[in-house]
Amino acid sequence: MSTLQTQVIQSLNGLSDDNLSFLLDMIQRFMKPAQAMENDTNAQRMRGNVKRRIGSLEGQDLIAADYDIDECNGEIAEMFGVSV
Repeated sequence: MSTLQTQVIQSLNGLSDDNLSFLLDMIQRFMKPAQAMENDTNAQRMRGNVKRRIGSLEGQDLIAADYDIDECNGEIAEMFGVSV
């Protein structure tokens, strides 16, 4: 057992059952071993549940070619009290 694991176990001594129950619940929900997370991600990929990252939109036209993105800068600056 590592020193860190020993410190964690020692810090649990003296906690109430409610606190221990809460910690166990949080660990089971949010802290998975690295291998379990890797398997989870692989399973999601196989089911097609993995969301695409914003970078995967590269090359797609998200804004019309004739749209002037700076057109509203003055109005936005005025809303925030900044001079342009």
